[in-house]
Amino acid sequence: MILAVISITARGQTDLQDLTVINGVRDTEIVSLYLWGTGDNSKGENRLHDYLQPDSAVTIRIPSGKCNILAFDELGNSYGIAGFYKKSAPDTITVDLEYITFGRPNVDYGHHLLNLTNSLNGFALDTLILSSSLLAQDIMIDGFRLFPGAAIIIWLDKGIYSINAVDQIGRTFFTDSITIPDENCNVSIVSSMIVNPEPPVGITGNGSETLFLENCLPSAVITELMIQPQDGSDGIYLDSIALWPGEHIIANLNPGFYSVHATDDFGAEYYVTIEQQDTRSLRLPLVYEYLQYDFSFPEDAQE
Repeated sequence: MILAVISITARGQTDLQDLTVINGVRDTEIVSLYLWGTGDNSKGENRLHDYLQPDSAVTIRIPSGKCNILAFDELGNSYGIAGFYKKSAPDTITVDLEYITFGRPNVDYGHHLLNLTNSLNGFALDTLILSSSLLAQDIMIDGFRLFPGAAIIIWLDKGIYSINAVDQIGRTFFTDSITIPDENCNVSIVSSMIVNPEPPVGITGNGSETLFLENCLPSAVITELMIQPQDGSDGIYLDSIALWPGEHIIANLNPGFYSVHATDDFGAEYYVTIEQQDTRSLRLPLVYEYLQYDFSFPEDAQE
């Protein structure tokens, strides 16, 4: 399911003007159209009395100035036109594929906004399950992949909700007591929300402080790991290991600066420098940003 947003902002003008909305999406009906003012987390009521057929139009009355508009088609896609400014003259908007927003999908289950962000390191979210005592059945949102740092806007009715979020390797993250509506209206899925966390696969080193090193490479197994102090003293070298995605090890290190070098089962290498302080434990997610690219040519390459 591909979703997107129509974002437009409003001021407090009381004069109403005509806005004509044309469905420019080929072979697809627009089933709902919303318009609301800036600073309001409720999108209000559907402005359409009937589905808007392809190439047909509807005229609605809106305040002049900026406003927020959101439209959904029969497939669940949403469309956004950011920064639309309605002046005093009649105006026309054509909703078409140009305005699908892939980066921040919308799903429509009510009037009030909840912005949910994937704040995990390395892992996408594949399924969201929302529960509430007010629901006849849980809301399941899938058919998309919410990558780290990406967000989804979920429109919900008033109530208290809990969320189970399932990532791409099958782990579940849980958060509850989410009140809708709320002035903040933001929820982040973070690693501390994991249900039944796995223990470390091993503990190494004899230092006074703790490093938690997690494999956040969804498609790679870490097979070799070296943690080398930058002062030249002896470090930690682990070979023939199998640290699977989502698993972690604990390394006990003395305070100082370290180079961390890892190799995965494809032979790719990852490198990062860290500072182990004497005041707290350190978490290191091993992610693709630390990949060391090899631009050399094979030795047997033909000239």
